[in-house]
Amino acid sequence: MGGSGPLRSILKSYLIAVIGGGLFTLLHLPLPWILGPVTGLLLSKIIWNNKTAASQPLRKISYWLLGIQIGNTFTVHTFHNVQPYLLIYTLLTLLLIVICMVNAYVVSKWVNVDMKTSMLGSIPGGLSAVSALSESMKANTGLVTIFQTIRLVSILFIIPFAATHLFMDGGTQSAVQLPQTEQGAWWTIGLYGIMYIIARLTNRFIPSSLVIVPMLLTAILQVSGMHLYQFPHLFFVAAQLTIGVYLGHSISIRDLKKAGRLCLYYTGLSLLLILLCFGLGLVFSMVTSLNMATSVLSMAPGGLVEMALTAQTTGGDPSIVSSLQTIRLLLVVLVLPVLLQWTLPKLEKHQRKEEIG
Repeated sequence: MGGSGPLRSILKSYLIAVIGGGLFTLLHLPLPWILGPVTGLLLSKIIWNNKTAASQPLRKISYWLLGIQIGNTFTVHTFHNVQPYLLIYTLLTLLLIVICMVNAYVVSKWVNVDMKTSMLGSIPGGLSAVSALSESMKANTGLVTIFQTIRLVSILFIIPFAATHLFMDGGTQSAVQLPQTEQGAWWTIGLYGIMYIIARLTNRFIPSSLVIVPMLLTAILQVSGMHLYQFPHLFFVAAQLTIGVYLGHSISIRDLKKAGRLCLYYTGLSLLLILLCFGLGLVFSMVTSLNMATSVLSMAPGGLVEMALTAQTTGGDPSIVSSLQTIRLLLVVLVLPVLLQWTLPKLEKHQRKEEIG
């Protein structure tokens, strides 16, 4: 009977998460199966003082599944489509990341938030990947999730709306189709299992290894021409739901109260990020042959699907946008952890010296 309490809490948390995800799906809100559960669990804590719970084994499996999902978006076409734009896009994306980190560092000196949490809450990365990175770097995952959600919602609502009104050219739609992935053999599921084992073994050495390792290995096999087994979409919905439960559980009422006072700052950072995306998108379009819609939507920090669909309705090229967005995600999950692990100790040491001085 001793173990029935946590199990009951987990089942109740998943029930609330499914309701939240379903409502977000019906309302066509962004990332419904992550943000829906997060919202549902937070409301249950605030209104009914509900005690939530999350399964650690399921969380690890879910990060592994999402890594596979991201890796499966890479094809030979990904690199072929973006090859002429890769260098300038990489430089502009790195510039955007550095500016976001500098802004977050400045804000962390004004408000009562530690530097790791501030930077991870402000960087233009995927919510799942950043939450995994936050956990591995011992930041406040609850606050990181709240700040990333503010950024994500701002971008997913403002950029498509602005792009539709600024770049719409009479409903022109691109004829370019996204490449379809062929179904692989059943035995390739074993390769995914090996990826999970490698990810667990390298967890101490590679930040967010449960996402990064399967993503990289899946991408390498995909690009090499191997057809891997494609899990049903329901698997990835369940993985997102589980991540949503974990994030919703990790956010405490104290985090919410603290975030309430800080939301204005991080909303301001999100709006600044959107302006930067338009500015860098303009630069990108000036130095390449891409139109403004394609350039801006390629620079926007997520989500990949939403930006590609917006490109299709505004005269942009959805295949270029989705390919460059995939490259951006790769940069965020590979370069950013190394950059943060190299810079944060130095910045924290400098900050301690300033406080002592």
